Amino acid sequence: MKEDLKDFEGKPLFLPRHVRTIKFRLTDDETKLYNKLSTYVISQYNRALKSDKRRNVAFALLILQRRMASSVYALKKSLERRKRRLEELLQIDVLPTYAPIKLEEVDDYAESERWREEEKWESLSVAETKEELEKEIKTLEKLISMCDEVLQKEVETKLNELKGVMKSLGDEKILIFTESKDTLEYLVEKIRSWGYSVNFIHGGMRLEDRIEAEKVFKNETQVMVATEAAGEGINLQFCHLMINYDIPWNPN
Repeated sequence: MKEDLKDFEGKPLFLPRHVRTIKFRLTDDETKLYNKLSTYVISQYNRALKSDKRRNVAFALLILQRRMASSVYALKKSLERRKRRLEELLQIDVLPTYAPIKLEEVDDYAESERWREEEKWESLSVAETKEELEKEIKTLEKLISMCDEVLQKEVETKLNELKGVMKSLGDEKILIFTESKDTLEYLVEKIRSWGYSVNFIHGGMRLEDRIEAEKVFKNETQVMVATEAAGEGINLQFCHLMINYDIPWNPN
């Protein structure tokens, strides 16, 4: 076991890992948003499952709950992309199509490729008529408005918990992981506004840019926000404090 490995002096090669899970309750505004989102997803999901050719739509809808599990900002960006795409279809008087998606292959995709595929899924809909499309767009507008309310009030519980945890860690270097590029951008902006020096790594960056970001984090900034791409080709072991802002999510 890695924990049993020692050097020639009998000292452990690897220091013990201490894990702490921060639990929190959603605010009333977040709970209303979650319930409204769930109602929308479940109703669309059940309709989609009635047709084999729309089974892809059912799975694609779950992305929205995955986004909210990451951050309200990530959910808002997904809803905005979905609304924009459905409005484009409405304008040209074309109903959504249902191109097959090989869901089992997605986990093997490179991070940037997976993001591109998921953005395609965000536009899938079960609407069969222009009226149904208009109704769905109105639902999306309501959900986006609820996201804006949470963000403007700054009542997102997980974000405020993060702020408190970071304050308790003082001047130590901190590595923060997230699954979503939207959440990464949001956290970088927020953490910078709290007075921290911060940089980032994500799957859309070239390897040489990630290596440069590693150097900047080591020598200049206190905080790095990263996606799983930070685990490829670079070494961040000089930082011993890591926060998982979100973790791999699935509907189970």
